[in-house]
Amino acid sequence: MRWWGGDAERGDARRLEAFSDGVLAIAITLLILDVHVEQVPGESLAEALAHALPEIVAYSASFLQIGIMWANHHSLFRVVDRVDQLLLLANLLLLGCVSFLPLPTRLVAEHTTGADARTAMLLYGATLTGCSVAFNLIWRLAARRGLLLDGISRQFLRDVDIRYLAGFVGYLAATALALVAPWLTVALTALLALAFLLGPSPRPAFTQPPAQPPAGRPGVPDARLNPDG
Repeated sequence: MRWWGGDAERGDARRLEAFSDGVLAIAITLLILDVHVEQVPGESLAEALAHALPEIVAYSASFLQIGIMWANHHSLFRVVDRVDQLLLLANLLLLGCVSFLPLPTRLVAEHTTGADARTAMLLYGATLTGCSVAFNLIWRLAARRGLLLDGISRQFLRDVDIRYLAGFVGYLAATALALVAPWLTVALTALLALAFLLGPSPRPAFTQPPAQPPAGRPGVPDARLNPDG
């Protein structure tokens, strides 16, 4: 077993998944801390909520993004058998981008018009584009370096290649829209996230289920392994 270098073995994917789940859970929780409903004397609660609407919309959009990224990360790693150093680093890039997302989310809520709104949306879109780049790296490293489980269908591999590349192009386009109409960036990125709601591919991952579960991964092989949960 190699201990140094990009292809050095780092064991199976369980520890990586557990660490990633923790980081994603913290990031998605931090989003709500920037939502404030401040009711001044003489103001109704409905008016205070209306003033907080940009914060609520930004929170909802980013919650959707991180939630679907978590679901896709979980689905994707159901077909990853083991991890090497480069895959760990690509996963850290994803976690870094996700952890950064609460900052542009707050800026989007605070700056809703003018040049500052464009700047905030550019940063928001660029952060999500960075997440998409990281997902593409994770998938391509795992697929090209022989880190996936055996028996995965070619159709599934092609589906994930196409969907992740299309996602990157889509997030890049959504970021560019911030220069024209900033709030279109939020709308388009939300639509892109919803496109990945059912996982990285609508097809089953395996041509047929393996006879035995891989060691240490009980229950992973399944005729219904889509992977969608």
